Amino acid sequence: MRIRCSHSYLFALALITASNAEAGAVVNNAWTPSSCGPTPVAPKVESSNNDAFNRSVDAVNLYRKNLRTYQDCLIQEANSDIQTITKSAKDSQQTTKDADEKIIAEVKAADKKLGK
Repeated sequence: MRIRCSHSYLFALALITASNAEAGAVVNNAWTPSSCGPTPVAPKVESSNNDAFNRSVDAVNLYRKNLRTYQDCLIQEANSDIQTITKSAKDSQQTTKDADEKIIAEVKAADKKLGK
């Protein structure tokens, strides 16, 4: 008996929550973090007078600080998700490879037992 098998590996991309972190979400081919809060919104820069301008510069400075915090969170969560997805895919690939090798070994053992 001849066995023909093609190796096809299943990649299950399960977003497993990492410890102390939440996984982001992929919607319409776009990833967004889930634990960083909303993206900071840029304030309007006022130029009508010096006082308005100074207030708007203070608002810009706060915005930039919040934006850096958001970006740091985004990068940390994205890297965590990438590591989780990569490990999950590798684990799933190994599981399907092991299952394929096991069934082929069972078929060969049965074939040998039956003297084919």
